[in-house]
Amino acid sequence: MDQSAVDQAVFELELYGFTVIPGVIPEPEALRLAQALDDADERIGIEYVYDGAYARSVPCAPARGDGFMALVDNATALAVVERVMGPELVLGSMNARIVRPGDPGQGLHSDIPAVHRRVIGTPVMLQVVWMLDGFTADKGATRIVPGSHRHPEAYPPEGRKIAHVVQPEGPPGSVMVFNGQCWHGGGANRSEERRRAVFGHYRLDAWMRFQTDPQLYVGADQWQRMSERQRELLRMTHGPDQKNAADYYAGQMPAKRYD
Repeated sequence: MDQSAVDQAVFELELYGFTVIPGVIPEPEALRLAQALDDADERIGIEYVYDGAYARSVPCAPARGDGFMALVDNATALAVVERVMGPELVLGSMNARIVRPGDPGQGLHSDIPAVHRRVIGTPVMLQVVWMLDGFTADKGATRIVPGSHRHPEAYPPEGRKIAHVVQPEGPPGSVMVFNGQCWHGGGANRSEERRRAVFGHYRLDAWMRFQTDPQLYVGADQWQRMSERQRELLRMTHGPDQKNAADYYAGQMPAKRYD
């Protein structure tokens, strides 16, 4: 990603709280990963319910194959994330979401509670959304409120009308990066097709806990093929059995390794 493109993405992140970068991976590769996600969903997919919406979820996407692991340190996406947050990062989680035809929209919320929100300065977390399918409003593209990353509250205030909500679109292989403080929510899928995506959230510095602990999912064979940067981001530099703290939700993600 050239310098001017990174500058533009960072400008949009600061101004709106989000940016969309088209064509980060080739469309055929995005659609191949979408099919691999369907296969994983058949084996280990779980129901995901949050803020009034439901979808299918596949935990720890990097463990589902090297194509997904390559997203962890993708040069284009990481260039933007590191420019904003610096190199001392943790990939808190990278899970997949499949919004099926008829799945409803999600309530607007932030990923950062009020106590941790930073109205100015480096954000605590950036979310990187890999559009394996094309994102459109009808297909349930993520809804986001521009500029809401600068509000001190994690949810829209009671009694206030939120008049300006956008649904950024992009072809398969595009990436949306947004500040985790932005009010956002999954869109309702009014189409006849599934909307498949991978959500990776990068947290600031190693003191932040994982949402999903990768050592529960990534085996020794895959660890051998990982790049050094992937091992750093997943805090697995000392091997696949390195123990890490995680704050995943009990009852939603079993504390065991998936095969």
